[in-house]
Amino acid sequence: MLFRILLYAIVAEIYIFFRYVWRRCKWSTKILYTIFSMLTYVFSVLLFRNYFITDSVSELYEIGIILGVFLSLFVSKMLFSIVDVWTLIFKTKVLKRVAFGVAALAFLSCMYGMTIGRFNMSAKRVTVENKSLPHNFDGYKILHISDLHLSGFYGDEKIVSEWVDMMNAENPDIICFTGDMVSVFVDEMLPYMDALKRLKAKDGKYAILGNHDYGDYHRWNSLAEKEAHGERLKSMIRSAGFDLLIDEFRLLSKGGDTLAVVGVEDRGVSPRQDKNGNLDRAETGLNVDTRLLLSHDPDLWDMHLNGDTKYFLTLSGHTHAMQAGIEIGDWEFSLSFLRYPYWHGLYERNGNQIFVSRGIGCTVIPMRFGMTPEYVVITLKK
Repeated sequence: MLFRILLYAIVAEIYIFFRYVWRRCKWSTKILYTIFSMLTYVFSVLLFRNYFITDSVSELYEIGIILGVFLSLFVSKMLFSIVDVWTLIFKTKVLKRVAFGVAALAFLSCMYGMTIGRFNMSAKRVTVENKSLPHNFDGYKILHISDLHLSGFYGDEKIVSEWVDMMNAENPDIICFTGDMVSVFVDEMLPYMDALKRLKAKDGKYAILGNHDYGDYHRWNSLAEKEAHGERLKSMIRSAGFDLLIDEFRLLSKGGDTLAVVGVEDRGVSPRQDKNGNLDRAETGLNVDTRLLLSHDPDLWDMHLNGDTKYFLTLSGHTHAMQAGIEIGDWEFSLSFLRYPYWHGLYERNGNQIFVSRGIGCTVIPMRFGMTPEYVVITLKK
């Protein structure tokens, strides 16, 4: 996605150059503008490349911040160009003013998303009704959290601790974490272990791994180093008090009724995709007909279910709702729908429901505008 934005921004840059700089500026200005623009894009690419090879959590955060500033400039130029093109058709100064206004608004919105929006936690409350729900689980409260990406909060231990207090105040029966504890490194968890351990639920807290938790976004020296890192991350997640489900299930009992929590691994990219996310393996020995599925990627919902109505509810994350969009009351819009058919909220199909969380943290760039971080309180109703 970032490379696509970069390509679109380059097209916008070329348009701005020939529309304004080439026609109106001296040769010295043209040369300086060209050099500065080229260096900006080259530096952005080099920074993005370094994101995958650095061994430092602090550098992950710093790279994200710098890329966020560049992204703000790129988006501003893109939107300016889109509006300004219309001035070639409608010869009016009003549109030109609008173009400058849109560009300024885009830049300020991105800055807001980096400094305020990404910390603007909200609680989303949802009721899920299903006739097959066991009687004693009527009113059962699930706290759903996803996509922490802890490197994006580097140096902000206090805010994460405050969010934990907010979640604990919900007094949930169960906590379900649907993957991406970290962006790259297990060490991202270290400053937040005390806060994660304080997360409490009556019947425990359960977790699965997300695509970022497998270390696929770093250039390891060897496969053995990558696998050792993965095992350490699993150990840390368990040390934080989570029951990590790796193609496994757990049974919840309440007043003689039973509900199964099934967690599948993320398929991700090759070579993991052929061996992970095996629902048949996760179901081995399972004979309970009311099941809650934890699957990081919502795209796998249809694949997992295959018409199996035993799974009355699936919980997912992964999309982040693109970390940008518009939300007005219950109405929301994000370009995330271009990539994911199920990108945020509650969906129903063939008697099954899925809730997709937009998550808490950020991928690469610590920025959220409109699609702010959230935890979800789901109340089950028969």
